[in-house]
Amino acid sequence: MDQTHSDTSPASPPPTANSAASGRTTPSGVSLESLRVDPGLAGRRLAARWQRAAGMAIDGVALAALSMLASPVLGFFTGLTIAALGGRDVSATRTWRFFRWIFWSLGSGVMVTSALLMLGRPILRTAAFNLDRAMVREAGASEATLPPSPTFGQLDTYAKRLAAENQHLRESVRGSSWLNLVADFSRTFGLTFGWAGVYFTLCTAWMRGRTIGKFAVGTRVVKLDGRPLTAMDAFTRYGGYAAGIATGLIGFARLLWDPNRQAIEDKIAWTVVLRGR
Repeated sequence: MDQTHSDTSPASPPPTANSAASGRTTPSGVSLESLRVDPGLAGRRLAARWQRAAGMAIDGVALAALSMLASPVLGFFTGLTIAALGGRDVSATRTWRFFRWIFWSLGSGVMVTSALLMLGRPILRTAAFNLDRAMVREAGASEATLPPSPTFGQLDTYAKRLAAENQHLRESVRGSSWLNLVADFSRTFGLTFGWAGVYFTLCTAWMRGRTIGKFAVGTRVVKLDGRPLTAMDAFTRYGGYAAGIATGLIGFARLLWDPNRQAIEDKIAWTVVLRGR
């Protein structure tokens, strides 16, 4: 007796047009919902090329001004940016809920540590105004001198005195030892992330697709799917700037011939820059 039809299971039916249109897929399937484009964007005026260039120039001036702030200030806003990356509207999966707590915990820790480092210290970097040189000149006014033919004992005493003065200056400027370690970590982490990452992430997310430069020239960034920009979207778009530099600026030049004037950062973040505030 032929058991072919009874032993083999029927093949799974192909997905129908209705199921594909609804965007419902298996966890390992392609989600059409995340690839859709908002029909309301059709016909919207794109930002002119001169507006894109002028906006970036203004943003560069803003970053130059921010760079004069002290490292703990940068550390505080870096922590704020990290905490903002853990937004609730990024994803509804359990995995993202886990990472949200990591972002919030790390960001909160960096903010608290940086706030402690700001206590009793200037907000502006003294080196930006050459104040450190004045301090060096003032300290050098009381510099001790050696006789023309110093003895070994005089040299040894002088060396010990210089070492003690150097240690005293380091402790008076930087504080206690445990704060030194925290300050080094904050400075290293902050400078690695940089004011550019903080600026483009927070401004773009909190100003509804605008930075200071984009607001000045009347442009804004919008998502192609029509959903509001999140801090993660803004940070992803900022990462596109690094990709543009890595491609020898060719990624930025895409807006010269791309039909939607999308540079590489727009392609990566699934965004477009429009006219209008």
